[in-house]
Amino acid sequence: TNRYLAVFFNTRDANLSEKSFRQALTYAIANKPDGEGRAMSPLSPTSWGYYPQVKPYETNPDQARSLLKSVFPDVAPPSLELTTTLLYLARAEEIARAWTDVLGVNTTVKVVTVIPDDFQALLIGRERPPDPDQYSLWHSTQSGNITGYSSPKVDKLLEDGRTTLDPQKRVEFYQDFQRFLVEDSPAAFLEHLVTHTVNRR
Repeated sequence: TNRYLAVFFNTRDANLSEKSFRQALTYAIANKPDGEGRAMSPLSPTSWGYYPQVKPYETNPDQARSLLKSVFPDVAPPSLELTTTLLYLARAEEIARAWTDVLGVNTTVKVVTVIPDDFQALLIGRERPPDPDQYSLWHSTQSGNITGYSSPKVDKLLEDGRTTLDPQKRVEFYQDFQRFLVEDSPAAFLEHLVTHTVNRR
């Protein structure tokens, strides 16, 4: 559970700066065929800071279309480019088809070998730090915040979470962090990635 798969949205992109559009795209993504539930947030379910009571984004085409209409009531939605690596190409193609077929958001897939600085939507796996501290990944001042997400409220929670020594206070800070981050949808959290280690006896 130390890695997860997600679509990261470039919140600085003119077409993806609107939260409701990002939420619509997230609701349009199909769940895994085996029925496994989605990852709820960037924290591992085994983490002491994990909070499962965040907004769920299980597949909901009707909700996706309703949100899209609220953003683009009288015009066609913009086209998008979904960037990924070869490892996740098949999943990226599924997502692109869902966005195109469910929402009418014409989506092309671009395969890269190096994670680009500039993208619209990016499907990659990401490591979770062992501590729930997500400062380097989501604080607005950090280069690891690849989505460009900026929230003074979330920034303050991340700052408080890494400076307080009270364990219970840290739990509360990171639970609130997850609630606000998932609501804002700078990323669509999809699944926990499984790694198999094979040892020869």
